[in-house]
Amino acid sequence: MTRKVTIKQIADKAGVSVATVDRVINKRAPVKSDTIELVLSAAAELGWRASTPINLSHNILTEQERVHCGFLIQRNVSPFLVEELKRLTKTSLSLSATFSIEIIEDLDPKNVANKIREFSQRVDALAITAIDHPYVSEAIDNVSENNVPVVALLSDITSPNLAGYIGTDNRKRGRTSAWAMHHFCGKEGKIGVLIGSHRYVSQEDREISFRSYFREKAPSFTVLESIVCLDDADLAYRATLRLLKEHADLVGVFSAGGGSAGIIRAFAEHCGDKTTTQGETYQNKPFYVSPELTPETRNGLIGGAIDMVISADFAQIAQTAAKMLISRKRDPRYTPKQFVILPFSVYTSENI
Repeated sequence: MTRKVTIKQIADKAGVSVATVDRVINKRAPVKSDTIELVLSAAAELGWRASTPINLSHNILTEQERVHCGFLIQRNVSPFLVEELKRLTKTSLSLSATFSIEIIEDLDPKNVANKIREFSQRVDALAITAIDHPYVSEAIDNVSENNVPVVALLSDITSPNLAGYIGTDNRKRGRTSAWAMHHFCGKEGKIGVLIGSHRYVSQEDREISFRSYFREKAPSFTVLESIVCLDDADLAYRATLRLLKEHADLVGVFSAGGGSAGIIRAFAEHCGDKTTTQGETYQNKPFYVSPELTPETRNGLIGGAIDMVISADFAQIAQTAAKMLISRKRDPRYTPKQFVILPFSVYTSENI
């Protein structure tokens, strides 16, 4: 094995026994193809390569034998996540699973709950992005009774029958946003907060921790009452424009959710000076921290409308979700609910 990668390291990474890794690596006994893929994927991530190819052809599962993983994604979630989920069909995980992705357009809790029930009838395991609401929790309970595990992506859900959660530490993201604003605003003043919905656990955690930082370490700043904009660009535009017009001493804007395109539009309209070869220039623009890397926020960083983006790694989210769905469906050793907390990235105009 190259790079001094040990069998135990691979076993720990894949979540299987040392004996299982030994059977895969040294071809000592037959192993299920999904287990082989987990082991080889973990080994590859650690830098190991087989000295001779491992032939999986005799263990390749048929379409019916693979785990059919469904992803139910709300329309306001970053398109980068959707793209990464689509790429799963081109990875080694496709030997163990098939993947279906559906986008929820109507975010009414009853509609989301109905979509969860309907989609679960066509898949073996389901990952969702959704608000934390009694209707949604009830749907998860119903689906779980039918032996379809449900995993939450990006934002946790309090249903007791949720199989797992994959996301970032949103309290750290909120405090990191506050730290940046505290140190880079340049002067004290008022800070506007926009939130998509208080029913997103992830956004609520970011907002709470953002406020707690200023109460603890920078009480001379005034954090204004949060404005709910439903992750909608037009609502976020109107809310930001109102903040800019009503508070001459506004020094920062923190978005706990979506709608960044609207916030950027408000800055361009109220603070934009002129367009140069380097992009838009701004006068007295508040320091703005956005929570997700999207095509809009990436362009906002380049153009100067956004100062910092603190985002999840969507490739990691997608890969981890697929592995968890396969494992939760096939391996009874897992605890009732798994938590996988992944690192987040800090982006500025200089490192995207």
